[in-house]
Amino acid sequence: MDFAAMLEVAHHLARVGRYDDALAEYDTILETDAKNTVALEQKGEVFYALGRHEDALACYDNALGINPHLLTTWYEKGYTLRKIGRYEESIACFEHALTLDPEFTIALANKGYSLNALGKYEDALSCFDRVLEKGPNNIRAMAAKGIAQMGLGRNKEALATFDLAISLNPINSFVWQHRAEALRLLGRKEDAEESLQHVFGR
Repeated sequence: MDFAAMLEVAHHLARVGRYDDALAEYDTILETDAKNTVALEQKGEVFYALGRHEDALACYDNALGINPHLLTTWYEKGYTLRKIGRYEESIACFEHALTLDPEFTIALANKGYSLNALGKYEDALSCFDRVLEKGPNNIRAMAAKGIAQMGLGRNKEALATFDLAISLNPINSFVWQHRAEALRLLGRKEDAEESLQHVFGR
């Protein structure tokens, strides 16, 4: 069997939304090569797209049981866990990924998002500062940094962070919304209302 060609077909089927056909193709591969970690990871991604998170996690765990050094599999597992609210477990996965590649900033950013969700704002802030050192125009990390700063009561700093993000992308409604929250916390209600107008396109 030409597994590379079959993987390409399955990946294409997934990209165009033919998830059931993609799963069937991955199953065909795995019937012959049960340790094909690429097929397992990509099958997990299809399950994730279908909202079948536990099935996705099972695929990632199977792949990691075969090879515990799979960088993107640790990330995908962590991302899935974060999306279903299992933040502590997701952080452990992102840390595994960062052990394999300390420069894997997307794992570092996602670790920060999970830390924010847990209210561990100091640790989250450390993650976002490191991400922004490597990519100073990362709007999403910048917004999350502002959220962490608000969580720590550092509302003036948060406002400055949101203002910087808006200067880079003035149509990001998520940033405008959190900027309004920072202004509200600073007692600037009229400015907060004006900021919210950008969220609703007024």
